Order: sequence, then C-alpha cells, then structure tokens
Amino acid sequence: YMISVGRGVHLIVAAAIGMSLLASRAPVTGFSLSPTEATTTKRVVALVTGANKGIGKEIAKKLALHHHQQQQQQNKNDVNIVFETVVACRTGSKEIAEEISSLLSSSSSSCCCHGVYLDLTDESSIAKCAEFVEQRFGRLDILINNAAICFNDPTLYGKVEYTPFERQADITIRTNYFGTRKLTQAVMPLLLQASAESETTSSAAAARIINIASSAGRLGILRSQQKVDLFTNPNLTLDQLDGYMNDFVKAAENGKHEEWAGTCYGMSKLGIIAMTKILARDYNHNNNNSSSSDAGADDSRSSSLLLVNSVDPGYCATDQNNNQGTRPAERGATTPYLLATTSEDFTGMHWFDERVIAW
Repeated sequence: YMISVGRGVHLIVAAAIGMSLLASRAPVTGFSLSPTEATTTKRVVALVTGANKGIGKEIAKKLALHHHQQQQQQNKNDVNIVFETVVACRTGSKEIAEEISSLLSSSSSSCCCHGVYLDLTDESSIAKCAEFVEQRFGRLDILINNAAICFNDPTLYGKVEYTPFERQADITIRTNYFGTRKLTQAVMPLLLQASAESETTSSAAAARIINIASSAGRLGILRSQQKVDLFTNPNLTLDQLDGYMNDFVKAAENGKHEEWAGTCYGMSKLGIIAMTKILARDYNHNNNNSSSSDAGADDSRSSSLLLVNSVDPGYCATDQNNNQGTRPAERGATTPYLLATTSEDFTGMHWFDERVIAW
C-alpha cells in the first residue's frame, strides 16, 4: 500500500512481502526488494538505544529479522542484507539480545543480536558502548537514537516522588538531548568509517542516523517567534544549539521560561530535530552552507557522508505513557526501520508514518 505525502516524498510498503520497502518521489518510480537469489551478502551493523522495551525493542526486532534480499541501485547486483543488531540500554540488554536471538533461530536467519549497557547520563557508559562497537565491528552503519525519558506524569505514574517542572528540566535535557548528542559524537568516527568503506566498495548507501523524535518537539511549542527563529536559523551550529538547550534549563529552573515552552520533554525533542537538520547539512558534500537541510536533501541525495533523519513515531502505547498510547509500539517502529533499510538517500527530513511532515 502507498501512503501519500506532501512535498512529493513517500515510502511505499509492500504488504505481500511483510516489511519489504519501496521508496520513491513523484512522479512515482521505485525499486523493489528482489525475491531472487542474492549474489552478495553484506553485514550491516546497527546500534539501537533504549531497545529493552517499547519502540526501541520493536525497531531492534525488525532489523534483526530483516533478511530479505535488497536490490542495490548502484550496480544492480542482488545483495542479501544481514544485520548485526546491537541493543543498548540501562537494563536488560543481555536478556533482550537473547530474546531476539531466539527469534532469529526460529526464523533460520543468519543475523546476530548483541547487548550492551548504556546510560545516556553516564559519559563512561557512552564511551564503553562506542568502544564495544569499535572493537567488535570496526564500524557502525546505522545509529538509531531512541533512548529517552519523559515526565508525562510528574510521579512517573507512581514510580517516583512528585517532580515539579523546574526539576524535570535538567535531567530531561541532559538525558534526551545531551546524552544523545554525546553518544552520536562518540560513534561518529565509526559511522564515517562505514561510509568510507561504502564509497570504496560502491556496495551500499552512506551510513545513517535515525533520531526518534516526537510531535511534542514541534516548533509550535515555542512561545515566541524569536525562539522559533533561533532553532530554524539555517546556519545554526551544534555549539549554539547546546547553548539554547542550556538556556532553557536555566530559565525553567528559575521559573522564567515564558518564551520557551511548557514541556521539558518537548524541548528535548525539539533539540533532537534541530540537531538532525544540522548534522544532515554538515555531512552533505554539496550542502555545506545551504539555507535548509530539507531543501538540500532533494538536490544532493547521492552526496551525503551521512544520511540523517528524524521520526515522529506517534502516540504509541509504551511504559513511558503508562501504555495509554493509541497505537502499538510496533507501528511506531515501522518508519525508522524503513529508513534504516531503504537504499534511497533521504536526509535532513522529519517523518511520520512513512511521509515527510513539517516540523
């Protein structure tokens, strides 16, 4: 079935072959995941954070079970993609890896799943996670930043004491934004190594980063146009973005965040979307000083060192919202999975349900 999209971009899911992917632009042209016998096997290393439950776990399962054959557009050879999926989380990483591995055994897949401890508030944990990937694989093809915390309820539905807004700000931004930023920075050499190897062998698209965002991070949460202008500045740098996120925390802690937003989680995800666009711009050969990551994506799809996109998974039923979400986590995992496995060079875009949406 096809889900249409604004701006002429959409993903087409072929239901007859499960999660096989077609990707195209208007006018509709596309490619299929070939059912013919593959002539080459490529092992792809994917790191999924927060993968012990919810959306992260569903993404990890989809990647680990992905053993369809994908036709490679560069040389038209059939390639069998085999994922080495690394699940990274604070608790249960070993158990989740074993659970997914049991699914692999039952499906006769040659994929592998590995577990590693990761706490986004612990820099030594981040360093050890990156070190694990480097020592085990020497590169990283796909980073899916999913791990996050959220005070949907000030007591986390009875799990902690009441947490007022001014005390939510630091831990939320420090975990969701700065933790994600530091992990991305730690594994960046491994992502660039994967892209360099792909360029050398002409065997695959560039390495990619997929950031799990939220509708809570839309620009509309900001209460002044001045703040909107800060985050949408086409020349925004990561250092400047860091400063704005710190400014919000200070304002929230002092009860003076009137021009910012009334949601710490939303601000953290707004920062993630802004970071996505900066990285997409900065790691695009032909778009170093472009006026917009979104605008440059269409014109230089084969010129990116990294493909960087963000995804709103929708309001999924997870522990984060006490399972009050209106859709299953598996549905929220679909677009991240498709972006991880497509051979199309989408970058600098914000997605929801297989379509590009406005920030």
